[in-house]
Amino acid sequence: MNAAPQAITLNVKENLLTITWGDGRVSRYLGAYLRHVCPCAECRGHAPGEKEPPSWQMVRDVKVTGAKGVGTYALQFDLSDGHTTGIYSYGWLREQDPAPREDCDDVGVPQGHAQQP
Repeated sequence: MNAAPQAITLNVKENLLTITWGDGRVSRYLGAYLRHVCPCAECRGHAPGEKEPPSWQMVRDVKVTGAKGVGTYALQFDLSDGHTTGIYSYGWLREQDPAPREDCDDVGVPQGHAQQP
């Protein structure tokens, strides 16, 4: 697996982050999905299993309003709910790619939930 991105595109209007990885794989992340999988201590705790992450119902309307690079290894997002503390390493983003998951669609909407317009 190559966790280095070749291209990163944030379409704020569509609320969609697209990453093309070094191995050619393309991953797409809905803004609400990024909020749902946020890796920060506020959402996950300082140790694995310490806290429950936010539920889909809590974050389903969240939009990405901006993003910036963190060094050469991560992205940090400005989210419409005011959350800004998550640092999403490229390795984390690659691991969280919603496309191969069976519990959500290819941009991260959980099964049984309609994507918000």
